[in-house]
Amino acid sequence: MAVTDSQSISTLTYPSPSVRPAPLADRVLALADRHRAVLFVLVLGYALLGFNGQWRLEPDSALYLTIGRNLAQGRGYTYNGAKHHLAFPGPPYLFAGVFKLFHGDNLVPHLVLMLLIGFATLALTYRLFLLYADRPTAVLITFGLGISRLFYRYCFELLSDMPFLLGVVAFLAGYEAIFHRGGLDADRRRRRPVAWYDWVLFLGGLMVAVVMRPSMWALLVAVLLALIWSVVRGPRRWPPILTCLAIIVVAVIFWKLDPRHADNSLGNYEDSLFEVKFSHLSTLAHDMFFENAPRLFEASLCQALFGARLGAGLNTLAGITVLGLGVSLFWHRPLWGLWVAMTVAMVLVAATPMDRYFLQVLPLLVFAWWSAIRWLNHRIPGEWGNRIFVGLFLLGGAVNLMRGGEFIVEQRWVPFLNHYKEGRFVGIHQVARLVRDHVGSDGLVLAPPKQARILSFLSERRAIEPTPENRSIDPDREAVYVLEPLDDPVRQWLRDNKAHLGPQIGPIVENRVAPITWKLHRALPGASAPVSGRLQREGEAPPEPSLAGAERAARPEPRPPG
Repeated sequence: MAVTDSQSISTLTYPSPSVRPAPLADRVLALADRHRAVLFVLVLGYALLGFNGQWRLEPDSALYLTIGRNLAQGRGYTYNGAKHHLAFPGPPYLFAGVFKLFHGDNLVPHLVLMLLIGFATLALTYRLFLLYADRPTAVLITFGLGISRLFYRYCFELLSDMPFLLGVVAFLAGYEAIFHRGGLDADRRRRRPVAWYDWVLFLGGLMVAVVMRPSMWALLVAVLLALIWSVVRGPRRWPPILTCLAIIVVAVIFWKLDPRHADNSLGNYEDSLFEVKFSHLSTLAHDMFFENAPRLFEASLCQALFGARLGAGLNTLAGITVLGLGVSLFWHRPLWGLWVAMTVAMVLVAATPMDRYFLQVLPLLVFAWWSAIRWLNHRIPGEWGNRIFVGLFLLGGAVNLMRGGEFIVEQRWVPFLNHYKEGRFVGIHQVARLVRDHVGSDGLVLAPPKQARILSFLSERRAIEPTPENRSIDPDREAVYVLEPLDDPVRQWLRDNKAHLGPQIGPIVENRVAPITWKLHRALPGASAPVSGRLQREGEAPPEPSLAGAERAARPEPRPPG
């Protein structure tokens, strides 16, 4: 049943679950409202069950934490000793505040903060749908979001996803109160006053969202389009016009105060995106339609809402259904449908589709799914209608709960790193100590992909991946170290710089779970002697360096520029 007038929605009543003729969906709503306290306690306990105080090591969270620690220690918006231009400022400043408040590198306060942000997001989701619909719907959507595997996981990740969602939901709740619920009273003559906290949610939520993720540009476009729609539809045009101007002002202020522009240089995330994605339109079109679209419909949308892939073919059907339901929210609230559409467009154009990119619209997708299966239950009478409803209801809830149970098992595993990411990070703290003990503050460590940012945070040394941008490093001018095991990019870097591995430094660190053997070497200038026509590899004794190379290696190490 699609009802777009918030007044008529708020007056809906649901029969007692004992009344036979009532559609099963309405009986579920009545049951949820009657036991709302129990449902909220279950969501609270479910969240606490997954909390283990362990950092789920990720390159992006390591980047935010490192910049945040540098800010807290007065080093500015820097990473690896240089001005940083990519990461949005919200997460680093958020983590910097926690570092300053609690001191030290213990990450438990950061993890507790992220969990509290998740609870606040659930509370604001309840507020949003209480304003739009009624209490039973608000209870059920909040519970559905709380048990979603996607939402649940990111309550424990030190990333920007959950703070961004908090800002978005706060903004949507304020928007709903100001532009919709601030409508006619029951007598349909007087306008209800807007509470001060609704303005706080509206403006505060917008500002939080703006500083957290690049997705904020898609949010601003969706809001502007929704406000333009309000101006066209009338009857009150000045509030949307003034709000459009305020949003433009917020975007300009952010652009001016963004620390990534502190030295008036380019190279931030947006510049890089346009340079990579829009410099070759044919490549962009190919990526959109032949790379991103299949991943979007065959995996990402399905996983975002249901918590798992449903099988070949079913994934695509589910993805198309989810997209259609999300965009159809335009008929409930234009902003909601536009926000879902802009999110999908952003993923197609600017990123490799992943389920995490849909966390920002997940409360709306949960509501869209519930509205659809309830509508079907009203349109298909009798037992068949109830059976279809039960099947679709369990598809949305039971699969997420099972995947959430798997996540809880992973979180409760002791020791945690033996199970996380298949054990590939076992020993990472010992590796960080090895780097910190044997690499000077001016040294540079070449580390395998996905490890460099994590080692930078843990070791407080400069660790980088051997990307094409970093292949101009000269081991003849600065102290460069290499972590084994070697991969192809590191081997290529050694070839490009005509360098070879010096003797092993410090102890070996073994990961017996993966298994991986970590060794630290100094990169010495001068090509290594060929070994059966191959570059020196792991476990092979390095050649003796030439006298000239030894003299260069013994020189004082100059501080690298920047």
